[in-house]
Amino acid sequence: MKKMFYAGLFVLLLASCKKDEEAPVLSNNLSNRLNYIIDDNKFNFSFFNAALKRTAYGKLLMQDGPYTVLLPDNNAFMKAGYGTADRVLTESATVLNQMVPYHILSGTWELNKLPFAFNQELTAITGKKLYVTRWVKNSDTILTINGTKILTYNLPATNGLIQVLDQVLQPMVYETLSDALSSDTSLTFLNVALQTANMKSLLSGSKAYTIFAPNNKAFRALGFASTDSIRQTPVSKLTELLTYNILDGRRFIYDYVLTTGATDKAQQAMLNGNNITVTLLKSGVNYTGISVTGIGNTTASGIVKSNVMAGNGVIHITDQALKENQ
Repeated sequence: MKKMFYAGLFVLLLASCKKDEEAPVLSNNLSNRLNYIIDDNKFNFSFFNAALKRTAYGKLLMQDGPYTVLLPDNNAFMKAGYGTADRVLTESATVLNQMVPYHILSGTWELNKLPFAFNQELTAITGKKLYVTRWVKNSDTILTINGTKILTYNLPATNGLIQVLDQVLQPMVYETLSDALSSDTSLTFLNVALQTANMKSLLSGSKAYTIFAPNNKAFRALGFASTDSIRQTPVSKLTELLTYNILDGRRFIYDYVLTTGATDKAQQAMLNGNNITVTLLKSGVNYTGISVTGIGNTTASGIVKSNVMAGNGVIHITDQALKENQ
C-alpha cells in the first residue's frame, strides 16, 4: 500500500511540476514547495512534519532553495521509538535541532544517478557528513544513506526533491571514534582497554575505521572483573584482542547485505589481518541485520546497537568480543 501511495504521489507531483528528462525544473509554484508537500501527506510524513514545526527548518523549506530532504516516513519514526507524532512534539528542542537539519541537503541530489560505489560523501546543511551507497543486489539497484535504505527517490517539489527513508538518521555528534567511545558508559571497559594498549590515538585521526565494540558485559564474559583488571593485563594481549575487533574503512550494517552472496555468509578481514565471519540475518525475505563470529567464538556475537556515526568511522556495539582463541 505504501509503495502504491508513493508511486501515486510521484505521478501527481510530476503532473504539477515542469521537468525535463534529466532533472526537475524548479518553479515559483508555492503550493508544491517542500514544506507543503510534507504537511499535506500526513498519513506518511506527519512525524517529520511535527519535527519541522518545532524548529526553524519548516520555514527554510518554503524558500527557493533548492533543497533535498532525506525524509523518514512515519514507520521510520515508530521504529526509532516515537509512538505518535505527539511524542515528536514533546522531544527536546536540542534533539530536534540536531536531527532535522541532518536530513536536509543544499541542492537537488538525484541519488540514483551517483556512481555505483560505497559510502560516497555528502554534506548536510549543518556541515555534517553523510554517506550514500548505490549498489546492485540480486539484480535490484539499492540506494542507502548511512546504511539506511531509500524507499522512494526523487519525489519532486518546486524547490527541490524528497528521498523517502525507512529509518531516522542519527546525527553525527562526535568527530572521532575515540570521543564517541569515551562518551558511552556501556563501553567503559573497551575505552580503558584502548587507553592501556595506547590505541586511542589510532581512533583520533583522519583515517576511517569500523569497530565491533564489545560492551562492558562482553568484557566481563572474557574474565575482566573490573577496569583495574584490564589495566593490569599485558599490552600485547590487549592489542591482540582489540585489533581483531577493528577493521579498516567505514562499513555500515547494510553494506554487508549488499556485498554478501547467496550463502548469506562472508569473511571480513580485521585490522590484524585475520578474518571474522559475517552472517546475514533474515525475517522472511527481508534482511534485518548481521551477526559476527571470530575464529575462537563458539557462538555468534549479536549487534546491540548499529551504525553509530563518528567523523572518522562507524561503531557497532556487540554483546560478545570477537576472539581468535577459545
